[in-house]
Amino acid sequence: MWEAISLESPDVDLRALPKIELHRHLEGAVRLSTIIDLARQAGAALPADTPEGLAPFAQIHEPLASLDEALERFAIAQDSFRSYGAVRRIAFEAVEDLAVDNVRLAELRFSPDFMCRPAGLDWDAAMDAVLEGLEDANAAGHDVRIGLIVIASRNYGTESVERTAAFALRRREHVVGFDLAGPELEFPPAMFAEALRPIRDAGIHLTMHYGESGPPEYPREAMEVLRTERLGHGVSVSHDPTVADLAIERGVTLEMCPTSNWLTRAVPSVEEHPALDLLRRGARVTLNTDDPGLFGIDLTHELRVARDAIGFTDDDLGQVTRNALEACFLPADVKDAVRAKHFGWLAA
Repeated sequence: MWEAISLESPDVDLRALPKIELHRHLEGAVRLSTIIDLARQAGAALPADTPEGLAPFAQIHEPLASLDEALERFAIAQDSFRSYGAVRRIAFEAVEDLAVDNVRLAELRFSPDFMCRPAGLDWDAAMDAVLEGLEDANAAGHDVRIGLIVIASRNYGTESVERTAAFALRRREHVVGFDLAGPELEFPPAMFAEALRPIRDAGIHLTMHYGESGPPEYPREAMEVLRTERLGHGVSVSHDPTVADLAIERGVTLEMCPTSNWLTRAVPSVEEHPALDLLRRGARVTLNTDDPGLFGIDLTHELRVARDAIGFTDDDLGQVTRNALEACFLPADVKDAVRAKHFGWLAA
């Protein structure tokens, strides 16, 4: 059985490598120390008052029974979004953590309904707090270009998806893409076709969490019916060669997250993850953390797992970085500037 590789192991080459991340949830990127600090400020109880003590309750290090059980672990981090100040702080720290890991281009995604629901926060005010956190990170000198993706939490119902779509359209100036996420099995893509029509009509980029716990028919439907450009995870694409062929033919990017996929039982082991096989077949595979706070990882960890457990070569890691740069929803001029500054090595 594969075991998580310690972040203390020597990996100067991977740590120093400039990186790109397309699939990272803001709600899943909260530091344990911040959860404790914010709870203390609010006078709220937690199961423990140290990061080490809280980890068994707020992080996942061994596979759980299902994706749904893994999603339940979000509750402690979700409760951290208690105020607009907390949102601003969490957004700032998310960028700070990316910078420490030498991630230079990243997309952060969040669900306004999921994030704001526990404390009854106003969606627009919370969005403003996220933007202020990003501005704080830029002012602090963190050299990371960030795009924001708005998530509709499909388990909250079609009405919530419609409201989230309207929110994304209203805040379009600050949004680079739109996502569907949450429990998958009971929510086939076609049921959201009408709710997402305004997003498609407006030309907003689409990515969707499909193929994580659902059958390959779900990614197929997401590509054919909803015309998604990217699939969050997309593991089950590998279960049907015709679906894999469709993803390759359409150039649909797969936002794959090996550690997450193992811990949520999308794959039986990291070594059996299909990312490398799909990449070498011509699929646009990328590597991502998904929820670094929830899993206690960073992108260096995922690159190391890909190399040491799955078998990625240096050329393979270079290719997934190229794929991420090309698939990123940020404007071309932003990507060109980041490429020129940090990714000249990709041309080698």
